Amino acid sequence: MPFSHQRGLLRALLAATFLSLAAMPSHAQDSYPNKAVRIVVGFEPGGLTDIYARLFAAHLQTKLGQAVIVDNKPGAATIIGTQFVAKAPADGYTLCFCVSNVYTNKFFRAQLPYKMEDLTAVGLAFRSTSVLIVPVSSPLQSAEQLVDFAKKNPGKLNYSTTGAGGATHITGELFSSLAGIRATPVHYKGAAPASMAVATQEVDFAFSAIATAKPLLQQKKVRPLGVSNDVRTPALPDVPTLAEAGFGGIVTGVWYGLMAPTGTPASVINLMNKELNAFFTSQPIRDRLLAGGETPVGTLTPQQMTDYVAKDTEMLRRVIEPLNIKLD
Repeated sequence: MPFSHQRGLLRALLAATFLSLAAMPSHAQDSYPNKAVRIVVGFEPGGLTDIYARLFAAHLQTKLGQAVIVDNKPGAATIIGTQFVAKAPADGYTLCFCVSNVYTNKFFRAQLPYKMEDLTAVGLAFRSTSVLIVPVSSPLQSAEQLVDFAKKNPGKLNYSTTGAGGATHITGELFSSLAGIRATPVHYKGAAPASMAVATQEVDFAFSAIATAKPLLQQKKVRPLGVSNDVRTPALPDVPTLAEAGFGGIVTGVWYGLMAPTGTPASVINLMNKELNAFFTSQPIRDRLLAGGETPVGTLTPQQMTDYVAKDTEMLRRVIEPLNIKLD
């Protein structure tokens, strides 16, 4: 065989070998995860979302053998953080520990910097109940007194939220509408600063997740006036529901769960779903959630979470649209 033909054959063999090696799965390169995983939280550190995201991240880090980092990207009722995840590579290394307003933000804004189709469900962790709180120095001792004062002093009261269009904003506006009062929302970048604003008397009241408010309640910095649930919660058994106070229809809550960019490999979605369910159904976490007034879920498949979220979003749409809140 001529030498030139031998060289050509050698080059062809080398090329074929390279291509076949490149196509072969490599446990060293392709096993998941082989680098740090990022969980984005759309709020400031210290709130309920952040706390449970960090607890789950610690669990996940142990199970995966890789660093799992919680990355706080607060602002615009989680839109900033959600956009970051929605536009991230769908490789399983960027996830979102999200809340309900990932979906309800569309009811307040003509346009969002992401599409709902950009995200896919991974698993549902829990739901929270909110409590109406006022500063401990406030003369208002009940929800009825708060409403009576607000009616006699239109527009004088203000309340903190975790962000414009967020769940606490929705609850505050729904409460105001049903009670026939006007109160001014003051928007913060998360649950911790929004609740602290009540303790420091920056605002007159707020609707806060019970777990976020509980340390302030225990420190006697805020006073509870009612819970936004249809029955009293074991976490605050002496606090009446708002329905008991005469304001039925204010049964609002927030779901918390894990989402990923659409296109993330099914193997990663299933792995994360398995670990999230295992973590949030473990007895210590269930006990902690129940003590904080939260309802553990943590048993749904990705498809079941998709169906659950669709039903919840439609329910909230019927609540939100009559309020005619526009944030553009």
